[in-house]
Amino acid sequence: MMSPLSSLLCWRKSHALFSLFACGLGILCLESVSLSVKARPNPITSYTRLWAEWDVVPNTQWAPRSIDPSASQDRSVQIFKLQPVVPFRINDDWTVLTRTIFRFVSLPQADPVLGVSPAGLPAVLGFDQKNQAGLSDVSPTAFLVPNLGSDWTVGLGSSIVFPTGDGTVDSGKVSAGPAFLAFYHRGPWIVGARMRNIWSFAGDPERDDVNTLVVRGLLRYQLNRSWYLISSPIIASDWTQPEGKGWIVPVGGGLGYSFRLGGQPMQVSLEGYYNAVKPQFAGEELLGDWTIRTQWQVLFPVSYTHLTLPTNRE
Repeated sequence: MMSPLSSLLCWRKSHALFSLFACGLGILCLESVSLSVKARPNPITSYTRLWAEWDVVPNTQWAPRSIDPSASQDRSVQIFKLQPVVPFRINDDWTVLTRTIFRFVSLPQADPVLGVSPAGLPAVLGFDQKNQAGLSDVSPTAFLVPNLGSDWTVGLGSSIVFPTGDGTVDSGKVSAGPAFLAFYHRGPWIVGARMRNIWSFAGDPERDDVNTLVVRGLLRYQLNRSWYLISSPIIASDWTQPEGKGWIVPVGGGLGYSFRLGGQPMQVSLEGYYNAVKPQFAGEELLGDWTIRTQWQVLFPVSYTHLTLPTNRE
């Protein structure tokens, strides 16, 4: 018969063996979790996008009535943006996410109609209104993004803006500044924003200086495999304007649809935004009340990911 002391020693020995086994199992589990996290890279940086976007602002007035007394809200602003988004992985922990925006714009302008006044003096008799179109500023942005898993995307970087030399639809200035993005994406929800503030430091000295903040928010809810709700307003402020006069704050959203065409993942959306706050020029709000936006994205999974392709992660 085993003595109490022998039983105690035997129990301690078996308990020690069990503890060692449990500890080893725990380490294996932790390593498995770690490998699982590493095997699920950030979904925003896991594929390349070819992104096209078209914004139309109808009922826009080309100039203040102090310049053209006959000016009315009968024109439109159109902005077409082609913006490839390309990630470059540095290693398992860091990725550089790049976005370059090419803007093709159509802005309402006018040429003065010169003539002779009733008094027989040279005068401006009116304005020949038209839309001036062309390639506007080109702005590449790069973000350094750490791999924080599949739920978070946080990146810090910089943005630079180059004028195209058009002289009519570009800023005429070279500008640069910091950029930041943060997104939370889990389940059907994606919430976040990207932002930048740029200052001009070179370019045409006769053109206005640039000091602009741009914040593009994103609120998205996936209804099912194909359909989603989206709100992605572009909030901007021109800090060179008097206090409170340079802001634009749209409010709204729309509906999007994800699909495949010939096996190629794509998504489209149609959105509408009410411009609740608009910039003022000479005491007048020239911009129209509404912005209509259409988006089209083509998605290309990058080779190093092990994720199934999500319907949208931006």
